[in-house]
Amino acid sequence: MKIPVLLEAPSGRPARALGGGPHLRAAVQGLVRASWPVVVHEPAGQAQLAGLPGAQVVNYPPAGPGLRQSSLVLLGATCPPDWREQALSDLKGAGIPFWDEADPKGSSLALPMWVPGEVLSFAAWSSGGLKGWEKDLAEDFLRAHESFAGSFLRLAGEIRQWILAGEGEEGFRRKVAAQLANPELLSLLVRGEYDRARAMAQKIVGSTTRSLD
Repeated sequence: MKIPVLLEAPSGRPARALGGGPHLRAAVQGLVRASWPVVVHEPAGQAQLAGLPGAQVVNYPPAGPGLRQSSLVLLGATCPPDWREQALSDLKGAGIPFWDEADPKGSSLALPMWVPGEVLSFAAWSSGGLKGWEKDLAEDFLRAHESFAGSFLRLAGEIRQWILAGEGEEGFRRKVAAQLANPELLSLLVRGEYDRARAMAQKIVGSTTRSLD
């Protein structure tokens, strides 16, 4: 069983990507966007990831000690068989998260599809990999719910300011937050009635007292 984890970019321990392919390229681009140091090991003449901005590309396989000092390892579809075999051998017992495109189920790391939006982004993943129609469905879901998510986050930011502006203790703030878990408030946001939702939230915050249970 795999669980989602959010990681900070490491210092001095690069991710290493071996081979190429569209899935590996997308993964490397995602790591680079997150300011994660990446070294791509790609055979000479393959040049699928050569020139990828933000990544160091070399034409030789990683040495065992260097591989075992990696933050994570990605083995792409075009990774040469002897590179892959040696890398998997070097990784045994090292405790380094790795993804092997040739054997996703045997990997300790999963690469989800990243669906970016303006105010809401999410990762979609399945054990068998996402099919084309599933990717389309994920994008449709984002488009359908991004407006609501944007309104929710905007209102949450305002509520946070109202609560923090008060002099109440943490326990009091939790009571206020509990009062805001109101189905009607969410319904207003779903219907796009932001001003009414904001007025209701402001009223709830203003009327909540420390005596609430």
